[in-house]
Amino acid sequence: MITRLIFFISFFLILDFYLFASISPVFGKGNLSNKIFNVIYWLISFVIYFIIIYVFVNFDRTTPSVHFNNEILISSFMFIVFISKFFALFPLILDDILRLFRFVFQFFISDSERQSVFNISRLDFLKKSSLFIGSTFLVTMLGGIIFGRYNFRTNHVNLKLKNWSDKLKGFKIVHISDLHLGSFNSIKKLEEVVELINNEDPDMVVFTGDLVNNFYNEAIPYVNTLNKINSKYGNYSVLGNHDYCDYVGLKRNSQQWKDNFNNMLNIHKNMGFNLLLNESKEIEVENQKFNLVGVENWGAGNFNKDGDLEKAMSSVNEKNTTILLSHDPSHWTAQVVDFNKRIDLQLAGHTHGMQFGIDIPGIKWSPVQWRYKQWAGLYNKSNKFIYVNAGVGNLAYAGRVGIMPEITVLNIS
Repeated sequence: MITRLIFFISFFLILDFYLFASISPVFGKGNLSNKIFNVIYWLISFVIYFIIIYVFVNFDRTTPSVHFNNEILISSFMFIVFISKFFALFPLILDDILRLFRFVFQFFISDSERQSVFNISRLDFLKKSSLFIGSTFLVTMLGGIIFGRYNFRTNHVNLKLKNWSDKLKGFKIVHISDLHLGSFNSIKKLEEVVELINNEDPDMVVFTGDLVNNFYNEAIPYVNTLNKINSKYGNYSVLGNHDYCDYVGLKRNSQQWKDNFNNMLNIHKNMGFNLLLNESKEIEVENQKFNLVGVENWGAGNFNKDGDLEKAMSSVNEKNTTILLSHDPSHWTAQVVDFNKRIDLQLAGHTHGMQFGIDIPGIKWSPVQWRYKQWAGLYNKSNKFIYVNAGVGNLAYAGRVGIMPEITVLNIS
């Protein structure tokens, strides 16, 4: 581990010196602006390196942190600084590679052509372009922390499901997902979410997993707030991949893991949510019925596959419309859409829309779509639907750019 740390620090120091040597002259040599830039650049860099070393020496990921919110902000700042530097490096490295080729080829060209090989004005342009690209990314991501993190949006979706009773036309389900309460730093912000939900006067509220980042106690300060969510016919929830405490090095047969998991189950109960663990409920409203099914997390690839769809669907009435709560949208294409019993709608989360992208009328894009075909919004196959909520909270990066925290209001007919 120490070898990795030394390699990591050395590698990024080399990149830092390379970037610094390239863009520092843009501010002039020896003047005040150049000196200010130099001090700020290396002050930020060495503070980040110090934090990395400190965390490496002192961090114990198996111990719940009461300062997790602050750690998220610090790690977010470190992340965007490093990524900004990488973006700034691209044009410089590309130009140096091209210059290397031109250096070789200069021996085969004329003197007049050779003069254009090392075009100083072009090099100066690339240095300024590099500075602009890095700065733009840095400002954008900082803006996502300041303006996007808690910019909650309510999306209304009208949805017609097969065999849905006319008597239940307009049944309103509020769908939220991925609260990641360990990343919240304000009860007031969560109160805003609860108020937005209650203002919709929902018939039912569902939560599709990832209540915390790792440990159940991240949710404790917010239980009383979430308990204020009101609905006419109940609040229901399922677990997400982060609710199992699997990312902190604990073995599932350890007592600490078992205690954390059992406490997680109690947290849902104390929040006023009915946690569905590979089971179904027949919901009756005005003498009309539909199936509400909830599975534990099931995700394609390396994600845990605790979800048991066969077990959860074993007792459903197939004459009823069936709504499934399953955290990971990859479950839909892998098992749900072609399951031997019809599932009309899956409600999911997990992707966060990568907390980065574009979501405006006519354009919906995020890099996460290269990993998940169903990554945000409503999708349809053979009149079977999945809605992927972009999440309320955040993880790793304490902000959102383009893809805002979402509260979904489904009006079903």
